[in-house]
Amino acid sequence: METKKAELKVLSKDEQKEVAKDILNRYSDAHKVIVASDGQAFISDQSDAAAKNHSKVNSYGKELKLETFTRDDFESKAEGSKEKKTADEVIALIEAAETAEAVNELAAGDARKTVIAAAAKKLETLKAAE
Repeated sequence: METKKAELKVLSKDEQKEVAKDILNRYSDAHKVIVASDGQAFISDQSDAAAKNHSKVNSYGKELKLETFTRDDFESKAEGSKEKKTADEVIALIEAAETAEAVNELAAGDARKTVIAAAAKKLETLKAAE
């Protein structure tokens, strides 16, 4: 008796990238994701053994292509061509800012605690000076 193999739907690299992005959004501690061409994703911060095993031993009977994505792949694209400044650089700009609007613009979207604290402190100073 012959066993019927599952039908393989191969994802494009862009589709695999969307799967990886979804996994990284759902698991904030994950830094590296491997996505097989069938769409199966593996968080591989520690090891890629599970992904490699799945690529060779699966219900399709074919070796699957693996694509690796890191959190940096998505964060650097979100930044665009603009280089991300260090926290110290942003804090220096915040401290030199003369308006609340400038402070808010510099701190916008920055999740680093030191930058947030420096912006809050500068906003208090500017408010007190009014």
